[in-house]
Amino acid sequence: MASAEVTKAKKRIYLNFFDHGCTGSHMSPGQWRGDGDKGTTKDTLEYWTNLAKLAEKGKISFIFLADSYNTHDIYGGSSDYMLRAGAHTATIDPFTVIPAMAAVTKTVGFGVTASTSYMTPFSLARTFSSLDHLTKGRVAWNIVTSWSKSAANALGHDDVVPHDERYAVADEFMDIMYKFWESKYLKASALGPLHPSPQRTPVLFQAGTSKAGSAFAAKHAEAIYVGGLVPAQTKGSIAGIRAAAADRGRDPKSLKFFVGISCILGKTKEEAQAKYEAAKENVDIVGGLAQFSGYTGIDLARFPLDDVFELKDAPGDAAVHTFLENFNKATGNSEPWTPRRLGEKMALGGFHPLPIGTPEVVADEFERWIDEADVDGFNIAYITTPGSQEDIVELLVPELVKRGLMWEDYEVESGSLRENLYSTPGQKELPNDHYGHKFKWGSGYEGESIEKLKAEKAATDTTSESKLPPIHAIPVVEQATA
Repeated sequence: MASAEVTKAKKRIYLNFFDHGCTGSHMSPGQWRGDGDKGTTKDTLEYWTNLAKLAEKGKISFIFLADSYNTHDIYGGSSDYMLRAGAHTATIDPFTVIPAMAAVTKTVGFGVTASTSYMTPFSLARTFSSLDHLTKGRVAWNIVTSWSKSAANALGHDDVVPHDERYAVADEFMDIMYKFWESKYLKASALGPLHPSPQRTPVLFQAGTSKAGSAFAAKHAEAIYVGGLVPAQTKGSIAGIRAAAADRGRDPKSLKFFVGISCILGKTKEEAQAKYEAAKENVDIVGGLAQFSGYTGIDLARFPLDDVFELKDAPGDAAVHTFLENFNKATGNSEPWTPRRLGEKMALGGFHPLPIGTPEVVADEFERWIDEADVDGFNIAYITTPGSQEDIVELLVPELVKRGLMWEDYEVESGSLRENLYSTPGQKELPNDHYGHKFKWGSGYEGESIEKLKAEKAATDTTSESKLPPIHAIPVVEQATA
């Protein structure tokens, strides 16, 4: 149990390691070129077990694993640029490495990304229940709806489903998942794929702050991944989702918001700056632009690298202008933007803020986010591996503990991920005020009761009750969901 007393902030900071199974850094394309880089060893168990042990040493809340079903191919109409950059390509399946990481740790959690657009509820419920058993309740699901056309094509679809419709599908998908995880007898023409796991429903993580995404988060999410270069860009979204959750009868403070961030740390200002300059030597400028194009759907290949952007009326120009203006307002930048400069920014942390400095400087920035935007924690994407994550554990964490902003040990050692997320021993399952709780057997929603099924069976069948199958063998069959 943590013993440090909170001083400046009113709540403790949760830190997550943000990683991806691609060959290099998914937020910093090109860093695989660095001396001693281990990003090219993600196809080994050693990479993941070492990461897990490091995370547990630093009392990291959980390892957040992004995933993608495609390689960005918008820039220049080709995926070649991402392949050269070593980002979002050659991606190992994140589900496969979790048992190995769990085997060498006791408490750190594991969040893994899976899409409601392309997965099927039965198979995904079985996978998460299996992982929850094997990790003793340390799994989270990062719920996403897929927007990439190339991903749709890779999975046999002609195109992506429109944005708001994707969230409608996801909402219906969740109802089926809750029935698999929370009910006693199940749904979708099948019994639950596995006996109840420690958490039943994994911790529910979600990203997306559009109108539809925010409504989905207020209903389903326990943790929300948000973006923004400065707190002012994020504060409104967080307040809006908390208010919407409260309108649904949920405790708004129970929702945990994590902002994406990268940082470069040094024991001195000079050391941190030297690490930054070294990382700049390895950035893949075009890879950064390809990443921007992949996220936005805007092909920037038509712009000469060293010419100031001339944004007129071509498709996508307004969106690029809006992004650059927002960046300027957020950072006070007044220098003109060229594609080369944008590519460099995108190749060192992507859309994330990038504080550079001593542990004291970076901790100050983390506190600012908590005080001004009401975030609860940080998804920290590495710049270099090894390097970035080790610096978090060795330099930043001690400073946060010293300030009383982070625990000296996990709140519930060897506990479930949900117990540690809520700092509540015994809170393994969904809170009572969560939408999914109503699907729990005995909590108001019970589907078709076994007694009712037996009565209906007796009324239509002349066989004696003694010949009925055991109760546990009677499936509850409901209509399939499209």
